Amino acid sequence: MKISSKYFPALLLVLACFIRLVYFYQFQGNPFFGHLPKLWDQTLYHKGAQAFIEGDPFARAPGEPNQQSPFYQYFLGIVYFFFGVELTAAWIVQLTLGVVSTFLVYAIAGRYINQGPAFMAAVMFTFYGGNWFYECTLYRATLVTLLILSACLLLLRFAERPSIVLLIGSAISLSFLTQARTNLFLFVPFALAYLWRKVFSLNGTGRKWLAGYLVIFFLASLPLLFWVKQIHGNWGPYDQTGGENLYLANSPDYSVRSVVHDKKYRSLLESERLGTLPALRLILKDVTERPLDVTKVYLDKIYYYFNNYEIPTTHNYYLSSEFSPVLKWGSIPFGVIATLGIIGFFWSWKNWKRLTLLHAFFLGNLLAYLPFFIFSRYRLSIVPFLCIFSAISLQVIFQRVRENDIRSLSLIMISVLTLGWFLKTAPLPEGKIRILDYINLSSAFLNNHKSDDDVRAYSYLERSWELSRSLPADLRKSKIIRKALSHFYLKESNSFRHQRDTVHEEFALRRAISFNFSSSPLHDRYSRNLIIKGEPQKALLETLIALTLNPNSFDLNLLAGKIYITELSYPLWGLYHLLQAQNLSEQVPLSLKDSIQNLQDVLKLNSIPFDLPKLSSQVRELLTGKILSPRSFPTNPFLPVESSNWTSDEVYNYQLGLYQHLLFDRGVNPAFIYYQLGFLEMKFFNNDYSSFYYLEKAWDHGLQNQQLATLLNELTEKIDTRSLSYSKQK
Repeated sequence: MKISSKYFPALLLVLACFIRLVYFYQFQGNPFFGHLPKLWDQTLYHKGAQAFIEGDPFARAPGEPNQQSPFYQYFLGIVYFFFGVELTAAWIVQLTLGVVSTFLVYAIAGRYINQGPAFMAAVMFTFYGGNWFYECTLYRATLVTLLILSACLLLLRFAERPSIVLLIGSAISLSFLTQARTNLFLFVPFALAYLWRKVFSLNGTGRKWLAGYLVIFFLASLPLLFWVKQIHGNWGPYDQTGGENLYLANSPDYSVRSVVHDKKYRSLLESERLGTLPALRLILKDVTERPLDVTKVYLDKIYYYFNNYEIPTTHNYYLSSEFSPVLKWGSIPFGVIATLGIIGFFWSWKNWKRLTLLHAFFLGNLLAYLPFFIFSRYRLSIVPFLCIFSAISLQVIFQRVRENDIRSLSLIMISVLTLGWFLKTAPLPEGKIRILDYINLSSAFLNNHKSDDDVRAYSYLERSWELSRSLPADLRKSKIIRKALSHFYLKESNSFRHQRDTVHEEFALRRAISFNFSSSPLHDRYSRNLIIKGEPQKALLETLIALTLNPNSFDLNLLAGKIYITELSYPLWGLYHLLQAQNLSEQVPLSLKDSIQNLQDVLKLNSIPFDLPKLSSQVRELLTGKILSPRSFPTNPFLPVESSNWTSDEVYNYQLGLYQHLLFDRGVNPAFIYYQLGFLEMKFFNNDYSSFYYLEKAWDHGLQNQQLATLLNELTEKIDTRSLSYSKQK
């Protein structure tokens, strides 16, 4: 049954709305529906939009670097202004923009090919799942796609029939496109070259058109240029993410498959921000010194740009499809669109004069993104043009079928199958779903506060751990997973605290610490729990551990002082930590001042009444001789031989002395102290995590020998590949 072309718009509207309604309904079962993770670009956009509607004309996101163009923040701010600060409102608006983009694809295609193939192009665009997937995120990809299609259509219209209205619309849309993503400024010379050939070079009137076009383009860009000047102090590009990303994305060591960047460059990145010009100089140096490696990087980028694999950044297409059957089964794979689109692009080259703008926008997208990282959301703006070229390919195939041209049809089908096989899924070594994707999903479940979501959160952490331990050592991300596990158990401990379940609260806290031993707040929290339980000696050790991690903490010094004084009856030690706390306080609490004065009286130190420097010095001198001096220092890092027969009290006292040494910095190589702490944890407590932490600290402080290197490697392998036996217990 042949459908009349007059019904195509109505049918497109039904299809575009229906598929998005289904996806949006299923998306509500995804934990990201109600969760906006921290430290993602989405957070920057969300905070900036909030700031804008709250009165900040520069849409500055508090606590964020604000290095990206604020154009999307302004767009979000307008949405929030009319519909309230709701993620759902933003997603619904973006889904609506996706529907509008469908009609723009249909309109653009209809100017080059018949209505049937144009409808086919729009249908392919409609059923590409990447569109709806990113429409339900706070990324600018959807808005950029709409702007690039608007710019293309208005350029076509203006070239066909120049008018003031179309000139203004075309110039503004092109300006907005560059403001939304700075790298798309590359489209400006393409657009001007096209208009020069079609309009501007024809006569004197055309030159006036050109002048007007440039003026309007500049005026539309001026507000954001002032934003750059105000925020960054220069008249540079709208996006100022620094030269680091530019260099890393063009480094000869960059790999799309492993996302491994130039390790030699990392020290520079950590020490200072790299400007764009220095980055370009480094890139040029690499091009001259390692041309083959750089060429390979770009060939890889082109391959992955058109590959079927949806390369994730923060949101993972394949993980989200677990919560959406329509995304999993109802989407046209990108590889199909890319295969047909590339063939259509080359097939249509013989008509390049007529299809100039389509070719320009296709190449412009590719060239604009190749210098940067290759992610699926970055290629979303090329999808409409791939769909149009795909429709051209299908039109040619159908034509050859009608003509019964077996030879040409065979050649075309061989090309399609060969290219399709070449562009088949080539995921990262971790697979389609990465370790970080499982961790992000776990975090989303933890933050949704729904029944049994913590169980599901843990199950995804288990998945991330199992995936990590199956990978080669250089690709594991065990440290990241352990931190995520620590966060999980901390949340569990908070839950048990609310339930007044002290047994499971302690269990969860100990688990949290084991996975993230270097967290001072965790040791602090556990110490306070131990005080409540009536275990002051253990509490003191946890407090001292926290202090070695964060010695300039007012609260920790105050806590240590109180434990020494009220729980263990060591007033001199208590005075020392109270003095440390006072030295760290800008405004001395009266209660603290009174406590110090009372201790002075008790300890008969009134010869130096409240002279803090002298008092602190005096107390430190008195305590120096009271530190439980560890034996074998400073030449031998090993534990004393007789340690094998130590009682639990002897072990405790030895630990106490080691921590006091660290806090007092008595001139002993801290590497020796860390080494002994590591062996204590290993020998007496059988704790691989804390042992590894201390032994690694010993290595970092200069105690580097083959024995320690071997031990660290063994511990690393043991920790990274062990079965995750911990579980949520209630």
